[in-house]
Amino acid sequence: MRWLLLAACLFAQPVSAQDYPDPRRRVRHIIPWGAGGATDTAMRGFMQYFEKHLGVPVITENIPGGLSAVGLIRLKTARPDGYTIGTLTYDVLTLSVQGLAPVGWEDFDLIGTVTEHPSALIVAADAFDSLEAFQAAARSRRIKVGNVGSGGIWHQHASAMERALDISVVHIPYEAGSGAQLTALLGGEVDANVASLPASLPYVRDGTLRVLAVMAAERDPLVPDVPTFEEEGYAIVYGGFRVLATPAGTPEAIRSELERALRAACQDPAFLAWADRAVIGVHFKDGARTRAYLEATAMNVEKLMEELELLP
Repeated sequence: MRWLLLAACLFAQPVSAQDYPDPRRRVRHIIPWGAGGATDTAMRGFMQYFEKHLGVPVITENIPGGLSAVGLIRLKTARPDGYTIGTLTYDVLTLSVQGLAPVGWEDFDLIGTVTEHPSALIVAADAFDSLEAFQAAARSRRIKVGNVGSGGIWHQHASAMERALDISVVHIPYEAGSGAQLTALLGGEVDANVASLPASLPYVRDGTLRVLAVMAAERDPLVPDVPTFEEEGYAIVYGGFRVLATPAGTPEAIRSELERALRAACQDPAFLAWADRAVIGVHFKDGARTRAYLEATAMNVEKLMEELELLP
């Protein structure tokens, strides 16, 4: 009996930063999107530097499906011990309010933000040379615009653009992620994509694709010659993010250690050099600032979905 009581007392001790991470274990990292897309590229690359500062291996697993819901639910239900972490993207703000899945950003402990990007209208370079030309074409023929899932981030942002430009387009979903969406544009399956810039940028720089406008308050330094929608006369300011999180209930000491490693990785000169070459767009926020950002963004997103009649 005494041994049982002693064991109970030992297990009841609070977890300290000194106990985590266990060098004999590895951390599982869930990406709720398919391989080959922008989030997969960015976060797999980032994890090489994050694991260096955390001190143990990090194994990334893609669990796509349901506009990221499948992977997010797997993360939500994992043991909150710091050995399962995951990447949250924009759709974590929309799934529960749309009635699509029982998971939302409030179900997680937020470690911090790695990237933040505006959405953009991207087309084949030989198809349209301006937003005005795209608008005129959409008023005269059937224009197909790719996204990563009906009701998801770029469907929402494309719908907001559609309404602002007073046009009608055909929305084509590629739920495997932005990799499939980009392939569709390169292969001519769609006329345009609304997406973030990084995955498409190599093709923009070699002249295959063109960015017509970005949904930002200011011009994006990745494409400084491209106007914002606001410059073109349309009040469209939307974008996405990549946030690192754990299941809710993760002990504070473990969260602090993960945030320390996240901050160190985001400030690592080697990572910053890689991110610049890979066009990742690092935008570090700590856990507290990330929470404030998601709270404010969630309200704006719900308002947009209500306006677009995407709520149940």
